[in-house]
Amino acid sequence: MLWSWLRWIKEGLFVYSLTDSPMPESGDVEVLAPSSITFPDHNLPDRRRIGLKLDFSRLGGSAGDRDDYHMPKKCKFESMSFATCSLTSALSLNKTSIPARTILPHELATKLTKAKPVLVLDCRPFLAFNLSHIHGAVNISCSDRFSKKRLQQGKISVSDLVTTKEGKDIINKKLPKEVVLYDEQTNDLRDITTDNALHYVLSSLHREGRETFVLKGGLKDFSTKHGDLCDSVVQCDYHRPLYSPTNHLTESAAEIEAAVASQVLPFLYLGNERDAASLDRLRSHRITHVLNVTSHVPLYYEKQGIKYKRIPASDSGQQNLKQYFEEALEFIDDCRQTGGHVLIHCHAGVSRSATITIAYILKHTKMTMTDAYKYVKGKRGIISPNFNFMGQLMEFERDLNLGETPRVLQPKLQGVESTV
Repeated sequence: MLWSWLRWIKEGLFVYSLTDSPMPESGDVEVLAPSSITFPDHNLPDRRRIGLKLDFSRLGGSAGDRDDYHMPKKCKFESMSFATCSLTSALSLNKTSIPARTILPHELATKLTKAKPVLVLDCRPFLAFNLSHIHGAVNISCSDRFSKKRLQQGKISVSDLVTTKEGKDIINKKLPKEVVLYDEQTNDLRDITTDNALHYVLSSLHREGRETFVLKGGLKDFSTKHGDLCDSVVQCDYHRPLYSPTNHLTESAAEIEAAVASQVLPFLYLGNERDAASLDRLRSHRITHVLNVTSHVPLYYEKQGIKYKRIPASDSGQQNLKQYFEEALEFIDDCRQTGGHVLIHCHAGVSRSATITIAYILKHTKMTMTDAYKYVKGKRGIISPNFNFMGQLMEFERDLNLGETPRVLQPKLQGVESTV
């Protein structure tokens, strides 16, 4: 007897799918449970197995009574366990079901202008955050599969995914009960799929008992209506200091004030004006070259044999620092080739000198701008290039990737090979 049929049980979507083959005598039969049904654009998990036993009991008579006697086969499903679901829920398994509410742009704008503003989490990729974001937002880097999986499993918390030390300081002080999240342009909670970074961050915050709000329309709508509450590389207000995550943190300001030269590479130090002014400090690091990325700090020790190069740049949204990259990087290479040590400094060792250092690593490795930034940040936690310089670093990375600016990969930089 050949079977070829498909049976649907309403509410359960329980499917028998047996191809044109004889009924087996016994053993396991594969049953397509709801989670294995394939709908257009929906791939659902595994099949289930059920035990199959046959009952050969007679329905009267015996094989010897009649020549044409046939023994019927009766199937017993010994065990079966599956989760049922409706068609609607099956087709919606890729949507988030985490409790959350939306908040309108003008409502968030009102909260941001209060004395004690709400905590805002930016769930977009790190580079997108650096190009533009809501003023005071903390970036959560949850775009890679590894971070999503660990966050979903509860092995890490949202604070572990903060991309800057300053952001960690904010979020670790005390995470408030109410948190606002946003991405680029999500307009409806029903649009948040399970592969969206928002879904994973929402899930984690929900487990922690936080009340979560999702910004309706994301950064796109908010920046259109409240551009004055956003920081952007493209739309910088040149009449006020460029925003840096360190500006409003007294602890970070104290940390910047107390910082000393940081060794980024075996031959390269990143520091501030005080490092450049201290001959004892320069000698302790065996500094032979100083790259001065300011227009006002003196070239202190030329008479003592230290070689200097000045890059007359200001820390502003109008400064084109990229135009000086090549001559600055050549000076650093001259130092490296002669076996010397170089100090790169500006006023505080936070923005201008950090930008030059990141550019040097981009030039001499295949690291992405994000990785180069994180590498330098790991060596000197207070760095924070302004948005104008971050945009110029992205342009420099593009030029390197297109071959318009050649990379120099030999000899390799010591200390960063493992991260390339």
